[in-house]
Amino acid sequence: MTEETTGSIDTSIIAIEEYIVRNQRAAKQVMMYLFVFSSVVMMAAIFPYLSVTDQPPSFLYALVGVFVVVFGVLMAVYRFHLNEIAKAEHNKIGFMRIRVAANNYDADGFQSEVRQSLTTGAFDYAAPSILGGSKGKNVESPLPGHPTSDVSAFALNKLLEGLEVRRKQ
Repeated sequence: MTEETTGSIDTSIIAIEEYIVRNQRAAKQVMMYLFVFSSVVMMAAIFPYLSVTDQPPSFLYALVGVFVVVFGVLMAVYRFHLNEIAKAEHNKIGFMRIRVAANNYDADGFQSEVRQSLTTGAFDYAAPSILGGSKGKNVESPLPGHPTSDVSAFALNKLLEGLEVRRKQ
């Protein structure tokens, strides 16, 4: 095995580690934005009740509506970064498996099943799906813990229970 080949796997592992760090930083930034935005909205929601002037209730409803939308978008971006980190970690482990198989190509025991099991499916990543369950009819909440997301997932599950797909012949 040449030095260039060894360096290419190590270079790939280092590049993936840098990608993971960038996504972790971005995810932390999104959470910081979410925290700041939530704090500002809560202060804006509380402030009208502390002042002597009366604000119309439509202001509060609009504020809550904007908060729900922005909160959902920021949580979706945060979840995207977490999924990217998971994929990159999986690929990093795949490169490590390939490196172990490559470094031990002449060792006894690495000529057959061990080498094959290390290299087969090293980069296969099963992306998490919104549709879960054994039948594929259950919809998981894309933002677990978010009330609107949980209610919509529940409503879609009830709707899908009543549907039956038939093929045209």
